[in-house]
Amino acid sequence: MKRPTIGINLLWLVPGEVGGSEESTLASVRALLAMAEPSFDLRLFALEPFGQAHPDVVAALPTEVLPLSGRARWGRVVAEATWLAARSRGLDLMHHAGGTAPPVRGAPYVLTLHDLQPLEASLTHNLLKRTYLRAAIPPSVGHARMTAVPSEFVRQSVLARLDVDAERVVVVPHGVEVHADATPVEVLRERYRLDGPVVLYPAITYPHKNHAVLVEAFAEVVRAHPDALLVLSGGRGGEEDRLRDQIDRLGLRDRVRRTGRISVADVAGLYREAHLVAVPSRYEGFGLPAAEAMAYGAPLVAAAATALPEVVGDAGVLVAPDDVHGWAVAISDLLADERERARRGALGLERARRHTWAANARALANLYRRALEHG
Repeated sequence: MKRPTIGINLLWLVPGEVGGSEESTLASVRALLAMAEPSFDLRLFALEPFGQAHPDVVAALPTEVLPLSGRARWGRVVAEATWLAARSRGLDLMHHAGGTAPPVRGAPYVLTLHDLQPLEASLTHNLLKRTYLRAAIPPSVGHARMTAVPSEFVRQSVLARLDVDAERVVVVPHGVEVHADATPVEVLRERYRLDGPVVLYPAITYPHKNHAVLVEAFAEVVRAHPDALLVLSGGRGGEEDRLRDQIDRLGLRDRVRRTGRISVADVAGLYREAHLVAVPSRYEGFGLPAAEAMAYGAPLVAAAATALPEVVGDAGVLVAPDDVHGWAVAISDLLADERERARRGALGLERARRHTWAANARALANLYRRALEHG
């Protein structure tokens, strides 16, 4: 009997521009590959830059490459409704992994919905993108055989806002991968001028990532810890220029390191070197930086908002996302208390053990099987 073929639509994935969704999607695909799942075959549909950025994934699976940069959203949307629809006819199932499905589809599908930011948080997308997603997400969920979400927070948001059967919305938590080949600390210290205790926040400078509150709080922190450093890794987003202006206005240029997008090995090394990780984001469907911090044993201060309390539990210190003084106190207290940092780090390691990519792949494979059975 012929095994069913499942396509994975990655035309939405422009390398370097979709933040944690890129890392989580890639890790999930790689975990599916490692499973060597015997009950179905996989096929990828991706942009040309995806193959250049992730050649190992393209080499491991049959992949159809769209010769398009993907920089213009309208081009991707048109390609999904034409190029992808034509090439997916005959597939048993398509997995639209970017949160929306095209209006013209060549196969029945499942959907991954990372969050409902466009419907719930007005600052997270520009007006054009928000308008498109608010129109596209409800029918995409409505017509999906199954929808995977990364947290119970997102699941409850979906059930509250969209007309969908609760049994068709399933939590498939992200995993966390600890990279053994972390950049050595002496290299990091020289590369990024790390001459004091490190507070790390790895995030693209999107508005909802809330860098401004963290930087404002850090101006208080350095009064008690004048040698402390705030390291901001991650790509450029819409708040980049305002962030740099704020750093200058507060006189923090010599205490803040804005690295931009850096290698996975460097990020891993920074997690290991950090005295603590701060995640002040106002909106997270899961909160991968928080989960990664725990997996590396880094003490964590996170926003008491959206999915972060669900992911962090009692392993981290939770602070209201816009409480500048609260952030300053939480960070200062942890910097001053080595024993508490060790305790929080140990709690984080224990909690992170539940978030593996192998478990993610098993849950996703089960979702595929359920969707195929409902055909």
